[in-house]
Amino acid sequence: MAITQLSSDPSRNTFDRLAPKEKTVRVIAHSARSVLKLVPDFSSDNPEAVSTRSFAGIVGAMFAIGLLALLGINIALTSGAFEMENLKLHLESVTDQKEALLNQVSRYSSPSQLALHAQKIGMKPQTAINFLSIDPETKP
Repeated sequence: MAITQLSSDPSRNTFDRLAPKEKTVRVIAHSARSVLKLVPDFSSDNPEAVSTRSFAGIVGAMFAIGLLALLGINIALTSGAFEMENLKLHLESVTDQKEALLNQVSRYSSPSQLALHAQKIGMKPQTAINFLSIDPETKP
């Protein structure tokens, strides 16, 4: 058995004497008022309220800034794509030049071309085969 002390405040005593259902209704109503007091008052007569026009202006400005950012990104990507295409064309040109030079080197390196250039500068083909002997006792 619990012993409770009654307060001298008559409103508190009245609350204690209410039925449980009435107590619940009063507690819910009291807590709802408390929660609603935490929300700022944005009614039209409140001088701190945000007007619809200023809200639309802020949203419009954010939308415009987003579009400008998207336009800048698009321009940067497009210019990068053109630069990449130019570099690919330059690479193809350099690759073709490399192939031409390799073909020219292989043509000049062929045995027939080497013999022709050697004869032009005065060299003669070897007709007899000579061997070098390292052993001093062997006579040629």
